[in-house]
Amino acid sequence: MKKSEIKEIEPWGVNIPFIFLAIAYWALGSLSLPLNWSYHPYFMMLGAYALYFGMIQRLFFPAKNYLALHIASLIFLVIPIHYFQIIASIALAITEVKALVDLRSYGYNARKLPINALVLSSPFASIIAWLLYPNYWLLIIPLLLYILGVNVGVFSVNLRTRPVFGLYQLPIFLIIILSYFFPILFPFIGVAYFLTIYRKTFTFKNTSAFSSLLSLIVIPLLSLYFGDFVHAFTLGIMSTLFFSCITYSTSRYNYDKIVISIILSDLAYILRFFYFETSGIFWVIAILYFLYLIRDNFYLTSIKLGLSMRFIRMQKENRESP
Repeated sequence: MKKSEIKEIEPWGVNIPFIFLAIAYWALGSLSLPLNWSYHPYFMMLGAYALYFGMIQRLFFPAKNYLALHIASLIFLVIPIHYFQIIASIALAITEVKALVDLRSYGYNARKLPINALVLSSPFASIIAWLLYPNYWLLIIPLLLYILGVNVGVFSVNLRTRPVFGLYQLPIFLIIILSYFFPILFPFIGVAYFLTIYRKTFTFKNTSAFSSLLSLIVIPLLSLYFGDFVHAFTLGIMSTLFFSCITYSTSRYNYDKIVISIILSDLAYILRFFYFETSGIFWVIAILYFLYLIRDNFYLTSIKLGLSMRFIRMQKENRESP
């Protein structure tokens, strides 16, 4: 019987072009407000999806043998017409299916791996959401599935919460889906999430992780009073959880500092009801500081290898040391 060869996973920094695309879309979305364009929500949502596409591919399907699909999804996302977002989502879903089929060839036993159902369902939810565009509330669902799913790991490591996977994610999945049909459930998503992942060994030691979890709980609850569920999601959940998981996964040495961006994003939501003209400045500063913390990933070598330059330098120093 011929012994099957185990493929080597060669990652690359697939998320970096998507981060640049997200910033470009968010810049267009921000400019659309003073210019009185009607595209503000569309560009802001495209930016969120660009960030999502980049991170799910980096963390779950980073191998270079999916490069053609990575580039295809990027190209289709660049075209700001919602039909192309459907095609981009299909390319992402194909990437996921191919990656899952290839698990055995990488030497993994798929049956023994934890299944992050929230994350893995998000590309297919993205296809449905873009097919039904311009339903902006529906476009939030795939993003919620991904960011709540991926942060299960971040919270379990940094706050010693319960690492829920597979069927144990069902309560989170249900409240996300039901919140589309019954938006009044949205403010309680953070509470339901916390109750699902909570265990007695919960610790408050990591300020950044605790701040992002607190934002997930408090900002949606505040939306019961202030209203505007969409911005409660974008500023209190989407931004803060992306800041958290991206910094932790790419620049862990700066993770403790991301608390500043989290607080600024939360303030942007609260202040928009009192000082709308200046509240956005807080979010812009939060984004710029986040980019500063992950800046070591923007080198060509970092993109080629999928590693922060600081990690690359550390590996080089360790090899050269006697």
